[in-house]
Amino acid sequence: MIWPQSVKDRVKSGYDRELVHSYPYRSACPSDVWGELIRGADKELFFAGYTNYFLWSQVPAFSETLRRKAGAGCRVRFLIGDPEGASPGTGSARKR
Repeated sequence: MIWPQSVKDRVKSGYDRELVHSYPYRSACPSDVWGELIRGADKELFFAGYTNYFLWSQVPAFSETLRRKAGAGCRVRFLIGDPEGASPGTGSARKR
């Protein structure tokens, strides 16, 4: 879970704030939110994580949307986590 209680305790949220809503994990976020956020982006799309593959199954025409956005000048980036790399908070790489 990504900062579930920490966000609620320390960050002001609401319609007039930068952080409108937070979810403790990806599956708690309604699937239509991803499509809305992607369709609404015009300057940059930045995806980070180990499991970005879900976007291709949850967002209709995701590949075509990325191509169209990039062609219109939107910067599209993916940051892919290394499953063999150091895990946050552990400081060490996972053993096979």
